[in-house]
Amino acid sequence: MAQISVLARISGNVNADEVIGTRITLKKMYSSSGEVLPFVSARAIKYALRQALKAEGFEVDPLIENPKAEETLRLSDSGNPVKYIDNDLFGYMVTLGTGKTARRRQGPIALSYLRALRDTPVKAEFAARFPRPWSKKEEENPVPFEVEVADFLGKLNCIIYENVGIFDEAELKGEDEIKKGLIYENKNGKKIYRLDEDIRKKRLESFLRVFLLPSYVLPRRTNSLNIPEYVAALITLSANGPLPVFQYLDFDFEKNCLCFNSLKRLVEREEVIKSGAEILLIDYKGASGKPPHHIQCVSVADAIKRVTEFICGK
Repeated sequence: MAQISVLARISGNVNADEVIGTRITLKKMYSSSGEVLPFVSARAIKYALRQALKAEGFEVDPLIENPKAEETLRLSDSGNPVKYIDNDLFGYMVTLGTGKTARRRQGPIALSYLRALRDTPVKAEFAARFPRPWSKKEEENPVPFEVEVADFLGKLNCIIYENVGIFDEAELKGEDEIKKGLIYENKNGKKIYRLDEDIRKKRLESFLRVFLLPSYVLPRRTNSLNIPEYVAALITLSANGPLPVFQYLDFDFEKNCLCFNSLKRLVEREEVIKSGAEILLIDYKGASGKPPHHIQCVSVADAIKRVTEFICGK
């Protein structure tokens, strides 16, 4: 499996929360010590990634509506991971009605929210909606409102499992049309279906390119265009499951650079040493210094290639 942790700078009102009175609030959480930590939800990030993959020529799930289902279950995923790349990478849940077990897939790619690293001031930006000059309505007064904005450095974590383009019988149960053209094998008494290896690699490469460049636009923006500004990405390739690596990618705000002491503690951990995992670092700023021994500094293109080969094979 591959673990990716990214430090990214966000500014403005991204992934806006509820509207209170005339104020559009910003999504934020509070630490036990009272810190204000703005964040972008994983759902919003996946939406942005879906739109970017769609722009690359992939089909994404349009969702389906079942008029016979209850109101809360009416809209659901299509559940076709062969046709739709997001059903494959992020998983799906096809609701079948009250009392019935939904058909679902636990996606091979899991994302956290992008949360600020430290206490962040949230400011109110004042604005107003003015009537359009071409409006035929009589002259009206402008409508004032407020937008909460923040500028913060946050962390986004991602885990990629090996089952990209690989499905078991339960995930495709009753869907014979979907199974056509898939490669079939019997593994430990279970029926396993897989896409062609070239398709698997293409899907993973495209996701990594969109995610690591980055080339996705965060949604729900209320006042400005927002593409995350990446500072660094730490990538771990491990054949023996997840490792405790996410907490070691940190930023030194006093020196305005990556915290290399934290990375040094990572490579000294006994679990990491015994695992034999490869650890890669992408330094997007290119001026943070030399990483500790056992951590390789790589380009985005090299990282994409090595992660793809590790997950899907050469």
